[in-house]
Amino acid sequence: MIIWLRHGQSSWNAAGRMQYDALHPELTDQGRTQATAAASQLCGRGITALWSSPAVRAQQTAAIIAPELGLDVMTSDLLLEQSARETTADVADRIADFTAQLSAADVTLVVSHGDVIAIAAELLAGQRPGILPNAHWIETPGGPA
Repeated sequence: MIIWLRHGQSSWNAAGRMQYDALHPELTDQGRTQATAAASQLCGRGITALWSSPAVRAQQTAAIIAPELGLDVMTSDLLLEQSARETTADVADRIADFTAQLSAADVTLVVSHGDVIAIAAELLAGQRPGILPNAHWIETPGGPA
């Protein structure tokens, strides 16, 4: 199983700005509070691996959660937010490449971005959740056996 968690609120989310290729917006105080709450709620879920987008807001969210789960954060560029130069199909290809490296036996937490999570939900589970609120998550089937 993969638990796809959208990062906590960033300074740009709070300002209503689109982030696209921007790696630098950091979490707000509210975003840190959201990540802490998510960590508490995700404890006991049997999570065995923690992956994150390299974007600062995702890394900060994952860093708050990691100690609660007793895991190190692994980073993959395949989890970055959709760039202005990418199509939805490009992002779906990235998600497929990422999930191909996962074990179906693991419960993997992925900290990523709203657009990536929405595309993953449709690709892996046939769900159409739209863009999740900050620090909310969905679950999809995991990687290959």
